[in-house]
Amino acid sequence: MWSVSFFYRKKVAVVMSNPFVRLFILVCCVISLFSTAVRAEEVPAPPQPTLANRLPAFQEVARTNAAQLSALPAQGDALSLFKTAIGPQLGLGDAAMTVGAKGLTKAMSQELLINDLTQSANELVRGLAGWQLAYTARDLGASGAAESREALHKQIEAQTAWLSDGTTLAPALGRLQSLLAAAPTEETVPLIGGAVAQVEAWAIDTVHREWFRIYNWKDQVRQQRGLVRLCGTWQWSIHNHQNHREEKTAVIFAPPGSVSATSPAEITVLGDSVYLRWETRGGVQEDSLLFSGEGQRLEGTFVNTAGGWGSITGKRTATCFNEGGKAMSPRRQHH
Repeated sequence: MWSVSFFYRKKVAVVMSNPFVRLFILVCCVISLFSTAVRAEEVPAPPQPTLANRLPAFQEVARTNAAQLSALPAQGDALSLFKTAIGPQLGLGDAAMTVGAKGLTKAMSQELLINDLTQSANELVRGLAGWQLAYTARDLGASGAAESREALHKQIEAQTAWLSDGTTLAPALGRLQSLLAAAPTEETVPLIGGAVAQVEAWAIDTVHREWFRIYNWKDQVRQQRGLVRLCGTWQWSIHNHQNHREEKTAVIFAPPGSVSATSPAEITVLGDSVYLRWETRGGVQEDSLLFSGEGQRLEGTFVNTAGGWGSITGKRTATCFNEGGKAMSPRRQHH
């Protein structure tokens, strides 16, 4: 009695004995494997983290530039180090190129806030130098070699005046320098750790603060340009749909940096868009406006916490300065 499986195996054997069949099956297998490989290669790689969703590795940058940072300010210049290395490594390439730009006019330098940008760049590098000093002292530990302690001792001596200028680091640096003069003991190790922690805390705070300032520098320049554009005296016509009243209001905006008790609590200018937030005892009012007429008119709407809402039409009636050449105080007058 022949079984069904016997006939099945015999049929398969007959089919496989045909060389054309074997070649066809082999080609199909190769095509299948190739298609699988292509599909695998088409799978996109996971996106790399960017500055938009994480901070730079500040300590790694400090380690990478340890030699240059430890030699400041006697050898080298903090601003030069920012332009050539620190800025690009921390995602601040545009700021680094702007600080290093040649031939800028005084007006352009003021518009680009070069003085503020330069100060922040110097402070950022100084903070990284303090960070480098702190982790070097911590890495020495209780078993640091005499040569390493001596090198750090000399670095602190050379950098104390620079790092302590305008800070409260002088006592901590002085303690750290004196403690490193001898081999660490069970009694001095905690004292070294305390001094290092104080220097590191200042460094971390300084680096993060100045990095954010430089990272937001372009927005500050845009805001500055917008405030200059807004500066002057405006005659506003306001229609309140709550009570169907028309109101005339003179609004004066001073140049950037000039504020008063009657200034808006918040001014944001982005391109042609202007946002104003007024805070008074009577509540809060928000104005959303747009420049028009080559910057000589403002049009938009307002809404306030009293339930009022309506339209605003403004026309510039004077520039930033009065006849005496002095900047006018920003205020809002109702007629």
